[in-house]
Amino acid sequence: MILKNAKIVLENKIITNGYLEIKDDRIFRIKEGSCGLEGVDLRGSWIVPGFIDVHVHGGYGVDFETGTVDGFNKFAKNVSREGITKYLQAAVTNSLDDNKKILKEFAVFIDKQKGLPQSQCLGAHLEGPFISPLRKGAHAENLLMNPDIETMKVLIDLSKNNIRMLTYASDLQNGDFTKFLFKNNVIPSAGHSNMHASEFEKDYQLGLRHVTHLFNGMSGVSQHEPGLATAALLRDDVIAEVITDGIHIQPETLQLIYKIKGPEGISIITDAMNAKGLPDGDYKLGTLSVEKTGMKVVLEGTNTLAGAGANYDYNVRYFQKICGVDMLDLIKMTSINAAKQLNIFDKTGSIAENKFADLVILNKELEVEMTISEGQIVYKNNES
Repeated sequence: MILKNAKIVLENKIITNGYLEIKDDRIFRIKEGSCGLEGVDLRGSWIVPGFIDVHVHGGYGVDFETGTVDGFNKFAKNVSREGITKYLQAAVTNSLDDNKKILKEFAVFIDKQKGLPQSQCLGAHLEGPFISPLRKGAHAENLLMNPDIETMKVLIDLSKNNIRMLTYASDLQNGDFTKFLFKNNVIPSAGHSNMHASEFEKDYQLGLRHVTHLFNGMSGVSQHEPGLATAALLRDDVIAEVITDGIHIQPETLQLIYKIKGPEGISIITDAMNAKGLPDGDYKLGTLSVEKTGMKVVLEGTNTLAGAGANYDYNVRYFQKICGVDMLDLIKMTSINAAKQLNIFDKTGSIAENKFADLVILNKELEVEMTISEGQIVYKNNES
């Protein structure tokens, strides 16, 4: 397959008019200039690396807690319309009995998804149960616990080693739990914590370099009580997930984050839940009742945010507009940083010959026209 007459965003360069050839699941050739061979004429659209969402619970009527192979596949097919080619499926806090059922099905799904015409899930991102009751957000308090290695061993075994990331209150353990995560190839992410900024240091020294949805579900920035948000902003090498829908974080604060962290320190996420893509109404997030109005989702009868309802490409457009981000910096926050964090940058996350053909075609308004996952067209906007 040849994609021609396109603006191609490479890692350090933009080809203003060029073409790209795909063979099997890989990028075979990238060239500047026009192409006389038969191919897909993109008429000046952008080709950028496929988006990687490291924190998405679900959408289109399914989520992690749906807990079936069919449900996981339905989500993988639908999320491609957002330009996502790789993602981590996030879980809310569940009971051990529920996790036993869900993780077994999830392991089957991961094993069988390869080659299917859909976005590819890289594993699970468990958000809880090892989080602080003081910053629990939309998590069932009766299911929370301090970080516990024996419980984590059970979860890893149930998933057949398909847990790739864990959100936990790192201040509620002495460092042994963090070491255990590293030994078992689980990326530790500090979040849902009421820690003082200084408490981040012990796990930072152990290698912790990821923070879950910055400013949401954590102690913040204060002249007297600096918290986890302060610690994340201070360290250039810590990747901060940022929900850029304009609801979870106001525009001025998004601009502050971008000014401090820069494009190398941010990973755009959705934190979307099962009601994404569905009409307004009442839904469930785990065991909790929630209400969706537009892109905003809250716990029933409250103003407490409970996941999100925005698409990934919306978050990209909103952040680009609010912060005036150029395309070379934008792809760092949608693809490159996440791929490096997940240790897959040698295979995907940027446009380069012999990498996976994980690509998204965007029009000039940065709306998704086509998504290609490992060489297969998995979404095409027929109105484009």
